[in-house]
Amino acid sequence: MGSISRGVLTNPIWQRRLELNEKLLKLGRRCSFTTTTTTTTTTTPRCSLEHPSPDVSRLAKTAQISLTPSEVEEFGPKIQKVVDWFGQLQGVDLQTIEPSIRAETENNLRENAPETFENRDAIVAAIPTYEEPFIKVPKVLSMD
Repeated sequence: MGSISRGVLTNPIWQRRLELNEKLLKLGRRCSFTTTTTTTTTTTPRCSLEHPSPDVSRLAKTAQISLTPSEVEEFGPKIQKVVDWFGQLQGVDLQTIEPSIRAETENNLRENAPETFENRDAIVAAIPTYEEPFIKVPKVLSMD
């Protein structure tokens, strides 16, 4: 870990930093810390995960997309770039940015009120498989 001066070990802020860093390093994160002093002193970790290369074949299978081996190799670096961009976004310090919430917005939606459909028999007649009170549909997602 390198040499640490005695003053650092007795300073509560540095003790907190070291504790946080040890915990986060166990999770595979690299951290830097910002210390904010107002009425109280807080130590905030800024971390970035080191993301492994994406498993493009697994992602394609999950998305039910068929890819050739050359497409898998082509998309790997592109997906990694996107993951890295999100990692950069996570590393941005937003402590000094004030939220930009628009409190003046009004709800332009109609009131949520239930409506009953009078011709229920027509809907039930159009359904291929119906077991009271459920409509049966074929399975649409599977990981087979």
